[in-house]
Amino acid sequence: MASGGAQSHTQSQPGAGDGAKPASGSMEYQLRQYLLLLASLVATVTYGAGLNLPGGAWQVDDGQHHAGDSILQDAHRHRYLIFYYCNATAFAASLVVSLLLLVLDGKNTGWWEALLRVVMVLDLLGLMGAYAAGSCRDKFTTIYSALLVCAVFAYVVAAFCWYLGVLALPRKKHRDDHNTAKNNDTSAANVHGYEREELDEVLMLLATFAVTITYVAGLNPPGGFWGDTKDGHQMSDPVLQENYSRRYRAFYVCNTTAFVASLLIIILVVDKKLTDKLSVRFVALYGLTITALLGLMGAYAAGSCREVHESTYVICLNAGVLAYIFLQVAVAVTVKNRCRCFQTVCDYASKCLLGVKGWCFDRPQDHQPDPQISSDSATTTCRDQKHEDEAVEVEKARSLVMLLATLVVSITYQAGLDPPGGLWPDTRDGHRNGDPILLTTQPTRYKVFFYSNSAAFVA
Repeated sequence: MASGGAQSHTQSQPGAGDGAKPASGSMEYQLRQYLLLLASLVATVTYGAGLNLPGGAWQVDDGQHHAGDSILQDAHRHRYLIFYYCNATAFAASLVVSLLLLVLDGKNTGWWEALLRVVMVLDLLGLMGAYAAGSCRDKFTTIYSALLVCAVFAYVVAAFCWYLGVLALPRKKHRDDHNTAKNNDTSAANVHGYEREELDEVLMLLATFAVTITYVAGLNPPGGFWGDTKDGHQMSDPVLQENYSRRYRAFYVCNTTAFVASLLIIILVVDKKLTDKLSVRFVALYGLTITALLGLMGAYAAGSCREVHESTYVICLNAGVLAYIFLQVAVAVTVKNRCRCFQTVCDYASKCLLGVKGWCFDRPQDHQPDPQISSDSATTTCRDQKHEDEAVEVEKARSLVMLLATLVVSITYQAGLDPPGGLWPDTRDGHRNGDPILLTTQPTRYKVFFYSNSAAFVA
């Protein structure tokens, strides 16, 4: 998948100005491999959530329910029904999206794309409904998730209605797009188009994995669930909610924020009307990306820590990440806008080094008629070919590193919230219900795991 993205770059640049390029008129076709990955992961997590419902299952028969039945069905029946139907809808819609993406070939646009968008909207709405119903237990979590879900729902409905309105006038739309394309510089548009495509792929990959891991973590919060109703708590409620109420609220807010922000990123990326100009939606795309990353870091810090020194360690790591992000942005903006002379010096130094290299290692033979012209031509050709090869290799490496980093974040996030060794089912002998068992039995091993896992997650 990663190498495919690099190959498409090298092949699509020369013909980017042709009108026969199918990807230019279909964002779904352009991002089909990432949408297929999204649909596959959503189908995976909804399949698992449907078989292992949030809240746990009864362990024994007591005359009122059978062992293996869902506790949530008895404790919160309305939430159970909403979760079940929304989760099943998201699962089925993900399978349909996968089939439609296999049918989509860049030529059969129009109604196929419209049908694909309808199913994708249904998939995202079902996923949001299942998350809200399966993760809420009290008034605070219900209100917070309801506000976010309603806001996203309103935006999705408005954007979809606007899309249907545009679809009803295809001729005018195509004529306007054609006239606009004529007025723009072709080469600059090609470069901008590739940069936009590369950014879309990176954001889709990040948002896809963020949606899946936050969905699973929201339905199965760290610490597990209560299996009975006594001492002020209710069965199927999160243990962390009673023992560490502030940590639970912080985890829920951060995890839900990251989940919703990732969904909005996917919606904005798929929207083909999103431009690379400095607009509200363009700024929102970057803002949502930062929000999703901050939400993941906050949820990890709140959900994986039980002691003060653990929280301090994770917070310091997160602060270092934020400082690096802002420093990198500041340096990039400064170099781009105010230090053009620095870029000129770098270009001149590169030309000098290439000239020295060509003079030392690529000098022509004495029998050649015009050594200066031949040397310049050979140097230019070799330099262009080398730059193209380096660009391909760098793109392949970036894609692989990006995929590896995303997988590491997903694995370490889940491992931090659900540590090895399991959790204590009761409170006694110096430990509390929901605390990691490994922390009590082998504290040194747990600390090594926690610090290493947290460092890998942040890195």
